Amino acid sequence: MTGPVFQVSTALDANVAGLRLVGALDLDGTAQLRAAVADCFARRPDRVVLDLWDLRFCDCAGLNVLMEAKATADRIGTELRVEGARPQVARLFALTGADELFAGGVPRLPRRTL
Repeated sequence: MTGPVFQVSTALDANVAGLRLVGALDLDGTAQLRAAVADCFARRPDRVVLDLWDLRFCDCAGLNVLMEAKATADRIGTELRVEGARPQVARLFALTGADELFAGGVPRLPRRTL
């Protein structure tokens, strides 16, 4: 895929871990994101915040990693929040039903009428 390269940066404090996703999250970026998520969860924060303000693209491979992160957070009792989903990412979440998992940080798209 051409376009912005995927990057993830981590900010950690005692109780909250923040992951800032930038660029295009596709299959090429999933290993990097999995490693960052695993590092965050290893620290057992009360909350993990996924900052998607600068995530311009996400495909199904990227979405799978985000959903795996949500499942892990639920399993270990950590709150996982999503903030700032752009329209393309919000649409992917809505079409797949993932917006229900990340409710609160993903804007709802209006219902389509035929």
